Amino acid sequence: MKYTMSHTDEGVFTWEFIQKLALAVSVYCLGIVNWILALRTVKLSIAYPLTSLNYVGIFFGSSYFFHELITPTRIAGVLTIFMGILLVVIPQKKPI
Repeated sequence: MKYTMSHTDEGVFTWEFIQKLALAVSVYCLGIVNWILALRTVKLSIAYPLTSLNYVGIFFGSSYFFHELITPTRIAGVLTIFMGILLVVIPQKKPI
């Protein structure tokens, strides 16, 4: 969606714009379907924190596709998010 909106030089309602936007919305809808299917098999207390991995993917994707700056502060933030996800997802041993 960011790419589509960033490349609207000729206008918002051109055929090319509508095609790009339809593709972006379709990919978004596939993500929603994947989420619904994941909820059928994964505990919500594990699945929901995993959605925070989007922040990690978007962090690297924005740098690669849009040449956004990666700063040490942002790296620390993404690592904090990733470590938090690990703490939630790693199975705990039951106390004796």
